[in-house]
Amino acid sequence: MQWLPNLLTISNAFFGCLTLIFIYDYNLELITILIMASLLCDLFDGYLARKTGSDGELGKQLDSLADMISFGVVPGAIITKIGFSLDSPIFFLGFFVTLGSLYRLAKFNIEKPNLEYFTGLPTPANALMILGIAWGIEEYDLFQGTSNDQTSVGSIFSIFFIATIALSAYLMNSSLKILSFKSIPKHKKQLIMRIIYAIISVILLIIFKVTAFAFIIPLFILFSLIERKIFKFQEI
Repeated sequence: MQWLPNLLTISNAFFGCLTLIFIYDYNLELITILIMASLLCDLFDGYLARKTGSDGELGKQLDSLADMISFGVVPGAIITKIGFSLDSPIFFLGFFVTLGSLYRLAKFNIEKPNLEYFTGLPTPANALMILGIAWGIEEYDLFQGTSNDQTSVGSIFSIFFIATIALSAYLMNSSLKILSFKSIPKHKKQLIMRIIYAIISVILLIIFKVTAFAFIIPLFILFSLIERKIFKFQEI
């Protein structure tokens, strides 16, 4: 069974590669399904590696390489496709999300492992936020019929486009302590806060569907900041 974690990691990368094919046609339904498949593989490969005692250096490197495809190249390609489809002359800046992911994953590989928090927004969470933004633009026809010239660098869309890329790259590489669900909270109030977050997230998903991730991930960061302020994350 020690081969199973690495198989899941490779499957994560495989689904990421498939996602890139459907970004060309901008099939958001299939893109979403494949990103979720990658996410499930990413969630369970680490868990199984720890359970089977196969969480060695090879698995760690494979995990980062797979994440680079599924949660680095993919969200960068999605943002770039959005800019290209809306005729923005700065569409190529979308791949700065990919470069931000690359730097974040490299830093993560040399950091001391911690079960209580992540330093900076994890790449899977960032990919979900980008996916939510993509669905929001598509579902609610954002930036359609605006008075500004859509192709102008100073248009509302271009400003939003640049701000999204900058925020994404910053959050992934910031010093913000983002809570982790790998460990059970030590305090009852911590557990209550996380249950509240989960309930709010479910409500948002029911109302906004996939677009909800554009709100759930920033809310995740807010709850992390509040929890850190109240309880103080402990280094391990």
